Formats: sequence, structure tokens, C-alpha cells
Amino acid sequence: MENQHMYSQVAPKGSNRAVDEPTSEKYPYPPHEIWEMDKTDNLLYIEEIGVPFIKVDTQYHIKKWNQMFLDVVDVTKSELIYERLDHLADQSFVMERIFDLMNQSLRTGKVELTTFEDKESLIHLRALPLSEANAIYILLEDRSLQKQFENLLTFHHQMEAVSHIAAGVAHELRNPLSVIKGFFQLAQLTNEYQKYYDTILAELNRMNVIIEDFLSVSRRKMERKLQSPMHIMKSLVEIMKAECLLHNVEFSMHLKETSQFINVNESIIKQIMLNLLRNSIEAFGKSNNNRTFEIRTLIENGHYIIFVKDNGKGMPKEVLQQLGKPFFTTKETGTGIGIPLCKKMIEHHGGSFKIESTFNVGTTVILTIPLIEH
Repeated sequence: MENQHMYSQVAPKGSNRAVDEPTSEKYPYPPHEIWEMDKTDNLLYIEEIGVPFIKVDTQYHIKKWNQMFLDVVDVTKSELIYERLDHLADQSFVMERIFDLMNQSLRTGKVELTTFEDKESLIHLRALPLSEANAIYILLEDRSLQKQFENLLTFHHQMEAVSHIAAGVAHELRNPLSVIKGFFQLAQLTNEYQKYYDTILAELNRMNVIIEDFLSVSRRKMERKLQSPMHIMKSLVEIMKAECLLHNVEFSMHLKETSQFINVNESIIKQIMLNLLRNSIEAFGKSNNNRTFEIRTLIENGHYIIFVKDNGKGMPKEVLQQLGKPFFTTKETGTGIGIPLCKKMIEHHGGSFKIESTFNVGTTVILTIPLIEH
């Protein structure tokens, strides 16, 4: 069966009038099977429905056309009257394609289809041979306006994607900025700026790494190396303690000793952990005066498992089911990017990301990363 394009009925123009198609669907011209069943009826159908057409005999003399054909193709009425198709083929790209398609249909004796397009134009052609009359009908459908609309729509989607990426960058940079702000506040209280200098500088470097990571998303680059999970987790202690102290949260960390390694990007793992900490802090209700944030690790079935637990507001089942879908958020200023991004990053490391939550009890995030013998 020939490929068919289903479109709505074309509006009448000039002497053309729209008629009901002899099919169960709306086609701008008859499908191959219906054309073969009753060519006489379909000749009337073609000439009455608002579709540009031209009728050419086997000697390339142009026998018939409608006004819509003249509107679409860059030829004049006098040219169609006094010139043959093979002569006009040299004057217009569309006429050249019509000429080529007609020759193809003459060779095969069958319905032939072709589509050609450039940056702004899209045109469908169909050749319908009529052996009894030694002629061929060429039907033309100009979809250029649709192509231009689709180009505009594609551009709109690209700009929308850019805005989402920008929102994601802002979301991820908020974590180190929050840490830097917190340490400056502590330094102001204690007047010990030098004590926090290294940590602040490290967070500034991490911000730069975050930006680089987003810029390399399209290249799917992620520099990884074998590292001790103990080292990574311990390097987070001071930052997390300071952040929890600023928000009146009791912090605890319980690590399972291991000599095995994980093949990860250290900056990304830290980014994920700090993102989870910030989510937990934002989840604590104002009335919660017993705020706790706990990190616990286990080794099981060749994997390093990290449990990140808080006693915040938790989530009802309907929210939990939606969580993780891009751009879904319950926060007024949220982007809905943080959790999906964390999940994707862990999966890129060959691990898994799972969230368990009970409303008014708390939330536990479980990260699983494969261990490697070193």
C-alpha cells in the first residue's frame, strides 16, 4: 500500500468546491486503491476538490489545470497553454520535479509519489496515470506553511529547553552559594575568616565544576576515577555540619568501613549529597524543633549504599509518585530539576536512586553505587 498523508478537507477556491471524499478518512486526494477502483469518478473528484493539479498527455502537452496550481507553481497560464511540460521543466524547479515524476509513472504505469523540500518549502507530488486517456494527473500539495510553522515550533522548543537548562544551572549553583554564604556568616560571628578560607575556595571551585558539567551534558562527558567512598563522605562532614548548624538541624554520619573503591566523579557525588541536604532543610516545617539529618552507609551485594534520612514533612503517595519527573515541583520557587538530575547522575555511574517517604514522618533517599576491587 502506498504511504498516505491524512489531512483535513481543503476549502473551495475559485471554481473548485470541496466535496466529501469517497473514503472513511479525510484525504486531499484519493488513495491508490480507490484510484484504481473507479478512475472516472476520481477524475471528477480531483478536479472539484481544492487540490492543485495538472493533466499532461504522454507527449507532454498540458491539457488541463486549475487556478490553485497556478497559485502554487511559478508559471503563467499562457506558458501552460503554449509550452510543453518538457520545455517548462527547465524554467522551474517544481516543474522539473513534476516532469521527472511523470516520466517515472510512464515507465511503471503506477501511481508514483515524491516529496521535495528546502529550508522553507515542502511539497508533495503524486502522479496518477490514466492509461485509457494516455494522460497523467499530477497532484500537488504545498506544505510550506506547515514546514515554516514546524520550524518556528522547533525553535520555540529549543528556547524552552535553554530556559530549563538555565533554571537547572541556577538550582545547582544555589547549593555552593548557600554554603559560602553560611561560612561568611559564621566567620562574621567568630571573626575567624582564615579558618573558613579553604572551604569557601573549594566551594567556589565546585561552582566552576558544576558549570563545566552542564556545558558538557551534550557531549555526555563525565570524568571518573577510582576513589575511596570513605574519603568522599568524610570530605563532606565539615560542610554539612556548618549548613545544619545554620538551620538548627542535628547532623549525624555513620560510615561503614571499606577498602574497596567506587568509580565516580567526586564533584558530582558531592553535588548530589549537598543537593539532598538542601532539599531536607527546605522540607522541615517551621514547627519542627527537633530537626535531624542523618547519613548512613552500608555495603551489600557488591554495592556501596548511602542512606540520606531526615525527619521533615515527608510526602504523601500521590506526590511521591510524581517526584522525579522533570520539572515537577511542590516548591513555590522550585525548578523540578534537582531530583531528576541527581537520579540521572547516579544512573550514569551505574547506580540507582530511590526515594522512600511517609507524610509527616520523614524522607529517606537511597543511593546505590557499584564497588570495585582495587
